[in-house]
Amino acid sequence: MEISSSAAATRSASTAAATPNKPRNAANFADSLADAVKLTGNLAAAFVSGRLGVDLNSDGIPLRMVYLDQEGSRLTTSAFCAESILRNTQQLGISLNDLKGLGTQLDAAGVGYKPYELYRGTGSDHGIDFDDLIAGGLGTAYDWTQDANVAAKGPGAIRRLEEAAALAQSLQLVAHAEVTQNKGIDPTRFATQAATGESPRHYVMFNGSVAAWYGSSEQAEQARHLYGGGVTDLALRASSTAVGMDAHNPGSGTSPVNSNGVTQATTSSSAVSWNDQLQALIDAIHERLHPPTPIR
Repeated sequence: MEISSSAAATRSASTAAATPNKPRNAANFADSLADAVKLTGNLAAAFVSGRLGVDLNSDGIPLRMVYLDQEGSRLTTSAFCAESILRNTQQLGISLNDLKGLGTQLDAAGVGYKPYELYRGTGSDHGIDFDDLIAGGLGTAYDWTQDANVAAKGPGAIRRLEEAAALAQSLQLVAHAEVTQNKGIDPTRFATQAATGESPRHYVMFNGSVAAWYGSSEQAEQARHLYGGGVTDLALRASSTAVGMDAHNPGSGTSPVNSNGVTQATTSSSAVSWNDQLQALIDAIHERLHPPTPIR
């Protein structure tokens, strides 16, 4: 389940890292980001394979998918999620086989994108298995056609879940057990987190569906008393097992951090609303960069 409260440990785990002087609303942010993208030139995407591309955020984590025409020009973009990839490639006539080249490039660059690798060190099940998508699977560690909490999220969430299920059915997708395991957060993958300029956070409060990192045992214990679960000192665990947490955290990558500097991870079902917000933001940016051509 997803905990809902004004306290730091309960804020959406999928919120992006807080940045200074952030615009007041999504529209202003979209304008600002669109201007920044224009300054980077006409590169189709950070990584391109055939008619598909991937852009990264400032922390080197896949942010969005880019869909190209035959000449390599952008047609549209979407959130980095399996459903969006399937929907857009189907509508635009793009082969999923182009994902193979993307995966090869991302692997070579050390960019995490697969399930449990997108937000390394957090145990988050987010990420996409490109090979599984190509093979007719859901491409994720969770079943994105189901959500036990959808009724509490309102009519919009219910409609989007119905659309996702309809897409999966139309494509005859199969939830391959070796990929779509539906086990949620994997605590064996927890690793110490540290934002730039901050002290490492190695105390983890985990209640089964939400994990939050803190810099002191007192903060972690306060969260535990409020929301249940337990607290783990990753530094102590690493020293007692004589196995560094880097074994679970190869390469670089920054996990989600809320506005109070608390690193958090949630189960995938808790992030549905964040994906919707991200998609709306991406659409707004795309419209500013590529105004639609009137149909005559």
